[in-house]
Amino acid sequence: MSEIKLLALDLDGTLLNGEKQITPRTRAALDRARAQGVLLVPVTGRPAQGIPPVVRELPGLRYVVSSNGATIRDLAEGKVLLEKHLSAALCLEVLDRCAQVPMIREVFRAGVGYLSREDYEILRARYAGTSMLQYHLDTRQVVPGTVADFLRADPRPVEELFFLTGSTGEKAALRDLLSDIHGIGFADPFPNDLEVIAQGIDKGEALGFLLGHLGIPAAQVLAMGDGGSDLPLLQAAGIGVAMANATEGLKAAADYVTASCDEDGVAAAIEKFVLDP
Repeated sequence: MSEIKLLALDLDGTLLNGEKQITPRTRAALDRARAQGVLLVPVTGRPAQGIPPVVRELPGLRYVVSSNGATIRDLAEGKVLLEKHLSAALCLEVLDRCAQVPMIREVFRAGVGYLSREDYEILRARYAGTSMLQYHLDTRQVVPGTVADFLRADPRPVEELFFLTGSTGEKAALRDLLSDIHGIGFADPFPNDLEVIAQGIDKGEALGFLLGHLGIPAAQVLAMGDGGSDLPLLQAAGIGVAMANATEGLKAAADYVTASCDEDGVAAAIEKFVLDP
């Protein structure tokens, strides 16, 4: 087995537990890995602005992959290494196609989510009393009118469109409705959420780009995740680890299944595959 040089970790449901924290055992394992010269790279569906302080403030953190691979940032240099975004015109085509579908619509640009006042209030009500509420409040901005109006007024490219449907069935129907639009791809981080991103980019493609930039072979990467959008990430790594709380499909595809995010699963995998005896 090759010596692991880089940890590529999803955040929600993986590095972060149900309370959106890093457990003490996991933090200790990360510190020991860093002392061995191992790089930690968060690879998340969150926008850059949504990376929580508990992650941003980890010692030695330099590279972040956000928006399901649409953007890679070098925090030390303060620059963007990769951007693969959607044009405003393509987003408007998507929004027009699903204009009659009842759901929350958001557009992400430069790490911030923009949505209508009506959808913002629905979002607040949906996450009231949960650990995700503050994340949504910190990373969303209300726009006048609709997100389509927002894109017409400011047609710069965006990282993704985010749709929050009412059920897995509604999400599947939405994906079918949009599937023939050229130039888009999909990420499925949560059961009722569908993220529309640029075609040809995902967490695995972004990881491959970063590995090329750093000169690290895939065999020296340990990747961990819990959702459908993490499948390309695990496939792009030498060792792909699924959390016990992962989808059944991800667990079936993984090289190893660790404990859940609430049971120090990341720490257990690092201790098994990365840390010196």
